[in-house]
Amino acid sequence: MTVIRTRFAPSPTGRLHIGNVRTALFNWLFAKAMGGSFILRIEDTDTARSLFEHELSIYEDLKWLGLEWAEGPDKGGDFSPYRQSERKSVHKAAALRLVTEGKAYKCYCTKEQLEDLKAAQVSSGMPPRYDGRCRGLGPNDGPKNAPFTVRFHVPEKDVRIEDGVHGLLAFDSRVIGDFVIIGSDGIASYNFGAVVDDALMAITHVIRGDDHLSNTPRQLLIFEALGLHAPKYTHIPLVVGPDKTPLSKRHGSFSIEEIRAQGFLPEAVVNAIARLGWNPGEGLLTLDELAARFSIEKLSASPSEFDAERLRSFNKAAIQKSTTERLIELSSLSTAASPEEAARVLDAVKGNASDLNELKELATPFLTEPVLGVEETKELSEPYAKAVVKAFRQALEGIDEIDADAYKAMVEAVKASTNEKGKRLLLPLRLALTGSHAGIELAGVLSLLGKERTIERLKRYE
Repeated sequence: MTVIRTRFAPSPTGRLHIGNVRTALFNWLFAKAMGGSFILRIEDTDTARSLFEHELSIYEDLKWLGLEWAEGPDKGGDFSPYRQSERKSVHKAAALRLVTEGKAYKCYCTKEQLEDLKAAQVSSGMPPRYDGRCRGLGPNDGPKNAPFTVRFHVPEKDVRIEDGVHGLLAFDSRVIGDFVIIGSDGIASYNFGAVVDDALMAITHVIRGDDHLSNTPRQLLIFEALGLHAPKYTHIPLVVGPDKTPLSKRHGSFSIEEIRAQGFLPEAVVNAIARLGWNPGEGLLTLDELAARFSIEKLSASPSEFDAERLRSFNKAAIQKSTTERLIELSSLSTAASPEEAARVLDAVKGNASDLNELKELATPFLTEPVLGVEETKELSEPYAKAVVKAFRQALEGIDEIDADAYKAMVEAVKASTNEKGKRLLLPLRLALTGSHAGIELAGVLSLLGKERTIERLKRYE
């Protein structure tokens, strides 16, 4: 029985974003559903842009999301090393074997020669592709000590792919041209390194974005030339924004780092991303529940639009389901008051919060004394506002206990005595008690503060 092995192979050139996290998530879910292993491989051969700090951020983001891996650069495993830059000798040996077998060759063409070739082809209306001028050179031919690349000799044939989402696809290899598999710096190209590493790491399934579909025929040709077994490929349409173009920075902040800073919980992020090209059903689901429902056959062949409001909805549900102790820690409210008081306040306000930052904003006025801004102070200095605040204080002093009925009676009494209504009636009360224009219902504000603290705060603005 084949042991299922999937992999996530990011380049450490920046923070993870929604698109590549979906790739990681679907590979993780499939491995989990099939009782297999999820592998993390770092493809750091872009030496100019790859940074170790970005690699560390990849670990951090995946762990925050709950996507643990069985093997990887930080854990090791039976197929080490898992950092592609440390596998140069493996790639080079595979390439030289192809050269020896006549399936690849050394190319001594200079950058200028290749640019001239491309310009001539474009000017004549031909698609740019290498013309194979070095193909006839033997392994030991060519100028001595001159730099060279290694090119794959592309056989002329139809390449067929049985894709998990798109079904049977066919490509004509004659439009590809002989492509570089080892650069003049000795580093494997993406297509070659990925093939060698997937084969030697026994990867059985690869789920990735449609932007890799054009790479797949090249990779299958390399697998065939090396006599290695290719994984089963599934290409999922890219995530798009509201304008139906691929999701990018112009659509907003979509790195996991930025989403996390905005106060979203990992389970909300996972649930929102899981719905990009797949429908696991309604409700906030755990990773185990998502894995139990996951199936490649159920993935959509249509582009998926990222819905920020759906993410916020999942986050609101996640906040509601979270324990008070967890919310206190995540909101950094543990030092604002006693744990008991913080728990009492959070239980009362969390139903109004759609992110952790909002939760903290809602809770803080009840745990510390509010500090009014310039605009709020100016509003409370208006004569009508002072009159309303004083009237509320006097009405409150006349009741024994703050409950829903008492609050309604107090509002009606102040309304009658001041002739104010709407925002002019209630906003001064909210500003005096919380320092903010928005928040939980005023009846809840009074209940949380209690009679004595409420009167004390109102007296400051009479």
